Amino acid sequence: MKKIYSFILIAFIGALVFQGSSCKGPQPCKATITVMDSIGAHTQAGIAVHLYANVVYNGRTYQGDLVVNGTTDATGQVSFTIKNPCILDIKATAPNCDSTLSNPKYKYCLGTGIVRFDEGQSNTKTVYLNQ
Repeated sequence: MKKIYSFILIAFIGALVFQGSSCKGPQPCKATITVMDSIGAHTQAGIAVHLYANVVYNGRTYQGDLVVNGTTDATGQVSFTIKNPCILDIKATAPNCDSTLSNPKYKYCLGTGIVRFDEGQSNTKTVYLNQ
């Protein structure tokens, strides 16, 4: 009789352990892009941020299907959440940019970079408007 109770107790504990460690579904991939001026002194609000991947096929370059767009907020940041892990190119473009303004040395219109989206993680990347 003790063997039956022991078996039931072990089976019950085993079921609890198995249920508590069950698989979780895929976790979203997150990234936050911060856009700074060319010298890294100030964040830039209102910058269009374009995430994309170029694919080379038969010697020609195509833009992949995954394209994500956003605009930086007052803190110079924009956040993205996507379903699957990937690596995307970043293109940050200032609206109505005119490099002939008062201090053209630090007035640039474009910044580029690469960001990695990892499952269940939040990555950050800083892009400088320096082109």
